Amino acid sequence: MLSIKQINSILNGRTINVDAHNEDNIINDFETIFHYVNSKQTAYFSPNRETWSRFLGRGKGAADGNDMINLEQEDIGLIITEKEVQGLKYPIPQIIIEDSVASLKTLAIYIRNQYTNPLIAITGSMGKSSTRMITASLLQDYDVLENRGNNNVRGAIYSNMLKLVKNPDFAVIETSLNAINYIEDTAVNLRPDVAVVTGIGAAHFSSFKSIEEIAKLKARLFNGLSEDGIAIINGDTLFVDFLKQQASEKTQHVYTYSIATSSDADLTPEFIQYQKGVVRFGIQENDTLQTYELNTISSGMISNTLAALLALKKLNVKVNAEHLKDFQPFTKILNMKPVQTQTHQLTLIDDTHNASLPAMINAIKVFDTQTRFFKGNKIIALGKINDLGHKSREIHQELVPVLSESNADYILCLDNDLRPVVGNIKNKHITWYASKEVMMNDLKFLCNEDSVTLMKSSSGGTDFPEVARKLPHVLSANRTKYEHDELFNEMRRLGQSYLIVDNETLEIDRAVNDRNSMTVDGLSPLIFYLYAADQKVTNTSRPLKEWGTNNKTFYTGREMTMYELLKHVTQSPYPSVLYELSDRLFENFANRSKYTRALIEKYDFDPCVTVNLTGRFMKKERQTYSVHDLYKILKDYQYDLFRFGNSFIMGGDFKSGYIRGRDKTIIFTSYKDPESLKSLITF
Repeated sequence: MLSIKQINSILNGRTINVDAHNEDNIINDFETIFHYVNSKQTAYFSPNRETWSRFLGRGKGAADGNDMINLEQEDIGLIITEKEVQGLKYPIPQIIIEDSVASLKTLAIYIRNQYTNPLIAITGSMGKSSTRMITASLLQDYDVLENRGNNNVRGAIYSNMLKLVKNPDFAVIETSLNAINYIEDTAVNLRPDVAVVTGIGAAHFSSFKSIEEIAKLKARLFNGLSEDGIAIINGDTLFVDFLKQQASEKTQHVYTYSIATSSDADLTPEFIQYQKGVVRFGIQENDTLQTYELNTISSGMISNTLAALLALKKLNVKVNAEHLKDFQPFTKILNMKPVQTQTHQLTLIDDTHNASLPAMINAIKVFDTQTRFFKGNKIIALGKINDLGHKSREIHQELVPVLSESNADYILCLDNDLRPVVGNIKNKHITWYASKEVMMNDLKFLCNEDSVTLMKSSSGGTDFPEVARKLPHVLSANRTKYEHDELFNEMRRLGQSYLIVDNETLEIDRAVNDRNSMTVDGLSPLIFYLYAADQKVTNTSRPLKEWGTNNKTFYTGREMTMYELLKHVTQSPYPSVLYELSDRLFENFANRSKYTRALIEKYDFDPCVTVNLTGRFMKKERQTYSVHDLYKILKDYQYDLFRFGNSFIMGGDFKSGYIRGRDKTIIFTSYKDPESLKSLITF
């Protein structure tokens, strides 16, 4: 603890409302977030907007610290600020300093230098938050300082160093790359007694060039170690030898842990047993085999527990295994959640807390340990790993062998970075989705009785966490009755729908099952046709180019006019027709994509209306559109659509499109025999 007088002596500031009667008031806590200030022994270190933005990377849109102060509040021990806080109801002591970041560091370093109890610092591409939480849980019999939430950037490191003024029995501080990067290595000031690196993985490529560079930065945590310091390293990670070498330059006390029972690491389990929803493992301690149980299914969590156990072992702290039984990780770390629907029960595994490549691979492998406990569908639904920069697609490709060998019956992928992954996986029912809404629609069907679904992605940079958040409620409320076992056949059956539209008023006279309307193919043929109509193309003729789908009817060199191609497009076109038409209409892929995006935006279509060039049904690329999508187009192109006949038909085995009669037009989706609809109108 420090007095106001001592604090001002360290900061050399100008005081307001400080005199002989209060300068010896004790401060035993500091906050940089005013919301948490509720004691006359707590000092508020006010973050100046400009200074903290310039030197600590705080968002420029963040409020100034002074603006967050409740002027009516009395329970404030001290305010440290660059600008005097005026209008306070009570005479709160203030110390006015020139630079709030420089003063923050000065005071934090001073307090750290007075602190003599063990300080454990933890970093890593994955597992650092969980390792910190497990360590704190094992130390629950002591007074422990740890990060609030997972706030682990530079400003948070110095804020936590201020909190050492409370003299906790242990401090467990999680440190991000932001805190040990090229701008500043806070480890030098944090000076941990134990430095833990939980792993090196593919992440942060929007800021850094390679995994090697990330390993070098993570190793900077060791710079704060003294000769007596302790380095704890994941023996299963990439660049483990490099990390050991870097640590050994600072201390002789370098130790490793591994989840491999055959490893020669300093700490390994004797056995690992995966059970439904829990995992048990044994550690040999002297002559006794100690069994630990975790309320999780993550092998990564076993690794994180080993890191915590090894750190505490080297600090000679006796561990109570019972403390782990009640440990709860973040709610979105491989969290198994039973869901009761209208007809059955299923299980979701939410792991959208965050993701690196090792974390995603770990999640898939852990999923495989659980599938034997479930009789229904085994499903993996993925969103992308964020913050991979220019290496994103390359790194996502490393998921191909893991997914190929997984126990999943169905794999569903969102985000463009995962589309090439889907294309490279063989002998799996795997599908790429352009939108979260369509993915959730299909998951409603796939999540059957006693099914298990892994949901994994980064927490940001992708819409997938919204799928994980909404899916339990969507499933619980789902009243759809399914008849087929195969996904796409059932979507065709459910999606059968039609509208009858008045040709003169364009009003809908009748709608059947329009709320469930959908297809399993795309709108590409219609989009090409609309572009031709917009461009008012002329009826030029030229030979058909060589396409991989050419046949005896559509053969290389066949002379075809533009209007012939367009007429074929209106009657379930053969792929070669669409390849040829696209080639003639659009200068390049970018030109075609630009028009398609503009059309999707204009009509507020779901991105799944068109995914591949031909619009053909493909298991690996989910496409769909509805009668209302077609209706929007009819209202703008009611005459162009029927230039070559009284119908416009798309699709393979199941057809969708328009049939125009004398007074009415039928718009329909997913009919095996559209002819059956003709009796509904007159011609």
